[in-house]
Amino acid sequence: MDGVARLLQSLELSAENIAAATRLSVERVQAIIEGAPADLSELRALSQGLRLPMRAFALGRRTADGEGELSVLFRSAAQRGPRQQQSTVDFVAGFVEAAIRILPNRARPPEWLGEMRPVEQTSLEAHRLADRFRDVFLPTQLDAPLTDLPALLNDKAEIIVGGLRLSRYEGASVVVGGYGFAFVSPRFPGRMLFTLAHELGHIIAHHRQGEPAIFDSSTQIAAWKQRSINERFVDTFASALLLPTRGVARALKAIRTALNATSDSVGDIELLYLARFFGVSFEVAARRCEQLKLLPQGGATALAEALKKEFGSPEKRADVLGLPPRPEIRIPKVSDRLLLYVVDRIEAGRVSAGWAAERFGLTIGDLFDAHGRIARERRR
Repeated sequence: MDGVARLLQSLELSAENIAAATRLSVERVQAIIEGAPADLSELRALSQGLRLPMRAFALGRRTADGEGELSVLFRSAAQRGPRQQQSTVDFVAGFVEAAIRILPNRARPPEWLGEMRPVEQTSLEAHRLADRFRDVFLPTQLDAPLTDLPALLNDKAEIIVGGLRLSRYEGASVVVGGYGFAFVSPRFPGRMLFTLAHELGHIIAHHRQGEPAIFDSSTQIAAWKQRSINERFVDTFASALLLPTRGVARALKAIRTALNATSDSVGDIELLYLARFFGVSFEVAARRCEQLKLLPQGGATALAEALKKEFGSPEKRADVLGLPPRPEIRIPKVSDRLLLYVVDRIEAGRVSAGWAAERFGLTIGDLFDAHGRIARERRR
């Protein structure tokens, strides 16, 4: 059977559904499902409409449906997740597969990761790990904002960061081939920063070499309700990492002094300043203050809903007040650590730019920009 037909049959979608997604005629889709050869334009339409890489049509299967060790790590996510999200699982699986092919061979993950494992899934342990992470990587910035977390993961922690494409998943993570991988969907920057810290928490607490990949929906990150113990644990870790206890106390003291605040309670304006200072969303900052007993239980939700009702969103309220802009948070499509090896392989003729662009969710322009930036850095 033709690989294209085999792949389309494995999707268990009707010809009508495939036609609607790809703008091919139902009759033509049915013919391809039954084994008629597809031309290049039809393959491109199928690839774009179904959000599947071209290589899947050549192989006749998605990466997660293979028999190798890597496929096993993604199979459970592909089987459990909604059908419309299987393309995200396949993209991440293909990204990781290509990265392992390009990166230097490594027998095990970075040493620091092996030494940083939770004893139990408690709030106290999540705070301990967050403090330990700062001790290891930010010994002189224990209380400072961590808006440069993506660069820290690339430069010091040796975690590969990647971007998700057109996905309803907020984030994903896996440890394989001696490398940790964290993926984040393009969203509001404050949301993306928290998602990245959340996935780092999974890498630290819930991944071992060879364990299944984790894919998180929006209800599993900073949702605060009806979540598993694992998700609550990494949310607490992310909050404590991005908003360290002493840092929050010092920042609030400075903010309240500048505002001449006299009330004993923390209000929305202080929280808006706090959120922008640490680079997180208003909801995350408010929830952190709730954890630290600076707000009453349920206060974070009540304040967020009040701001949305009166101003449209907390961000609009902050803009009306003329608060300082948020610090820039650059979460790359592909970590520079990996891009360096991608560019090297392209220059050596070992992989094509087209192959790299498809595997890592980049454009040819992205690769040219990366090549120029890396060349300039090498000349310094």
